[in-house]
This record gives sequence, C-alpha cells and structure tokens, in this order.
Amino acid sequence: MEPFRGSIPFSAHHIGATTAYNLNKKNSTTKSHEKLFQVIERIRKNDIVMLCFGEIDCRIHIYYQHKKSNEKYSMEELIDRTISNYGEVMAQLKDRGINFCVYCVSPATKVENEYKYPFYGTPEIRSQINRTFNEKLKLFCETNGYKFIDIYDEVAAKDGLMLKEYMSDDIHLNRRAVRLVRAEIRDKMGIEI
Repeated sequence: MEPFRGSIPFSAHHIGATTAYNLNKKNSTTKSHEKLFQVIERIRKNDIVMLCFGEIDCRIHIYYQHKKSNEKYSMEELIDRTISNYGEVMAQLKDRGINFCVYCVSPATKVENEYKYPFYGTPEIRSQINRTFNEKLKLFCETNGYKFIDIYDEVAAKDGLMLKEYMSDDIHLNRRAVRLVRAEIRDKMGIEI
C-alpha cells in the first residue's frame, strides 16, 4: 500500500496491521474485516478496489506458525489456509458487486526481526514464502475469475529479494512501482489510470 499514498488517482486506506489470514474473521482483535467493509461502504460506483493483503503473513506469520507448531503445519499448508481465508473476503466483495482486483505481495527484503518473534525466517526463507504465496494467490485468482495485479518479477532480484531501486524502506516498495501497477491494471482490466 505504501507506494500508493499520494499517487493520484489511487486513494490508499490503511486499516492497520492486518493479515490476510484473519481478514475474513469478524470481531478479530484488529477489527480488520469491519474496517475493510467500512471503506467498501464509502466507495463510489465507478471505483475499483485493489486488495493489498498478505505481506505481514509472508514476512512474519507463516514461518512463525510453522515453527510454533513444531513443523506440524507445513509452510505450504499455512499459505493455502491464508489464501483460502483471504478468498472468503474476495467472494464477499464479488457477491456485493464490487469491482476489485488483488495486488501481489511484494518481494521479501533483508529486514531484521524488528518485533522480536521467537521464530523468524531468514531472507532466503521469506523470499521463498513470498514467491510461493504469490504463485498460489495468482492461481487462486485466475481459478475464481479475479483480476490479479502482478509486478513481482519486475521488482524482485534473481534471489527473490526486492530490488534496491524499488525499495522505499526496509519493507515497502517505493513510488516507482506505481507505474508498473498502472500498466498491469491497463493490461488486466482494460482501464487507463
């Protein structure tokens, strides 16, 4: 979401430290489901909603839950569950007739374990999580007829980590990525923005 703040015609709505995994849950501690649908209630008829969730899941929670379970749950299984939960929200938007697309998760970076989780993947592990998450999310969207905005390969180096020229900080893409997103929206949705 970071590169879209102040990038016309985008209107970025940050709804807190939200995970794709919990986005479908009403009355969660972050109230992310309610916050998202409060934003949805305010959109205009011709607006397009671009969902940007999954970064926190990939950076922190998938590996953490994998290790916390003593590897009972594979990272792939946790990715699948996260996308399934996220998909429930996509289905709710479709049922409401909302014109939306799903934005890919950005590549991993070398950011350290800033929140001091007891289990935190190396950049290489997080890079693989992000790549796998995006591949599965793309397939999920294609299977369900949802538009998937994918700039991942254009902003990732060969090692899967975010290219420096696209970094705004230790985690987020900078505004250079917006041009790539605009091109994807034009190609996937036939809309010039």
